[in-house]
Amino acid sequence: MAANNLDNTKAEVFSTMVQKELLDSMTIAPLIEDVSEMAIEGVNVVSVPKLSSFTTAERAFGAAGVDNTPLTDSVDQIPLSQNPIVKWNYDAADAMQSSINYQLKAAERAASAHVRNSNSKLIAGMIAASNFSAGLAGGDITEDAILAMRAHLLKNEGDINLMTLLIPVDQETAMLKIPNFIRSDYRGLGAPIVTGQIGTVYGVKVVITNSSALPSDQAIMVEKTGYAYAVQRQAKYAEQPNLDYGTDGVKAVVDTTWGHGPLQVEEGLVPVAGQSALIATMK
Repeated sequence: MAANNLDNTKAEVFSTMVQKELLDSMTIAPLIEDVSEMAIEGVNVVSVPKLSSFTTAERAFGAAGVDNTPLTDSVDQIPLSQNPIVKWNYDAADAMQSSINYQLKAAERAASAHVRNSNSKLIAGMIAASNFSAGLAGGDITEDAILAMRAHLLKNEGDINLMTLLIPVDQETAMLKIPNFIRSDYRGLGAPIVTGQIGTVYGVKVVITNSSALPSDQAIMVEKTGYAYAVQRQAKYAEQPNLDYGTDGVKAVVDTTWGHGPLQVEEGLVPVAGQSALIATMK
């Protein structure tokens, strides 16, 4: 029996659960742009348009204003090259004798694996796309490093309301000791921290990650419009009988198709090929 002959109700329920697990667990994706609406069928690269800017000029009373230089346009390209899959078998006895819903829990674990993979890929991509480093290799994060990264993004027209400082677990203690760091639980919001945000520093959100893709002596500051991801095919669950594991044995799969990459490439005060001026690192 083919995988696509799986009962629709079960396939839809499991796929919905997998997608919810992905959305609930993602900590990196919400910090950057989602351009999934451009990842339509029939394309393998998303082209994100970008326009130059106008400037204003004073017009003398009674005189015609000066025409602006026409806008120019270009694109940043995001290849839809990520095609991760989690595939596993389970024995008929596992489903029958387990005290938990084995199939459902296995699908949840598969979704978690996809989350870890996407977090790692996004972090590695942002590090590679950064065109500024505070240059403090091997040290703890400091106010000077934070201010240097923040200044770099602001000078390149970054919006402070869209900036995030991403730190590894090993830098949390150093961050908590910075006098101008404001912990989220001191702000009186009364809401649990579910996105990884632990506070703010100089107006920039601070998010912690346990992804091994971010080395213990590094940190990333990104403005939301400096990096993007696009999901072409949402995570889906499918299964088919696998008689090698008994009459009720099953082979199951959760896969997806997506891509990621920098935006505002070769822009800013010091344009660098393949890099975004809206991403800075401490490394």
